[in-house]
Amino acid sequence: MNVGDLCSRKVISVSASAPLSVAARLMCEQRVGAVIVTAAPADRAVAVGIVTDRDIVCAQLDRSADLSQLRTADIMTGDPLVLNENAPVEEAIDRLHERHVRRAPVISSGGELIGVISFDDLLAHVAGNLRALAQLADARMHPRRHGSRAGHDAKPGMAG
Repeated sequence: MNVGDLCSRKVISVSASAPLSVAARLMCEQRVGAVIVTAAPADRAVAVGIVTDRDIVCAQLDRSADLSQLRTADIMTGDPLVLNENAPVEEAIDRLHERHVRRAPVISSGGELIGVISFDDLLAHVAGNLRALAQLADARMHPRRHGSRAGHDAKPGMAG
């Protein structure tokens, strides 16, 4: 399973020069906890930062400024972790952990911003795998409960 299979393809982004109030309004309207901050070179938008709901609250408290007085670039976390859609899930987990972040923009192999992967996306995937593994273990330990005796009727030395 790759990052591109799990990420949200709904990218909510805002320009680095946009007032912070625009980012906050987008997050509220779209019901997301973060927006990707982009710069727009000639051919496509590039992720240059990320702003979370926590960043906004802390900025407002620290600076006692109206959100419309601050630019998104003033509080964004720059140089965001960016993951390729073809990266394996395990790599995404490792890299998020290394950077101590919960979200990362996802790019295509051509460098196009195509999605966002979150801790919650990865947790749901890992939890699903653990559930399937637990069901497999339970079926092997309690075959009659699952209508099968596979693995229990095999003779020693034979695969079950």
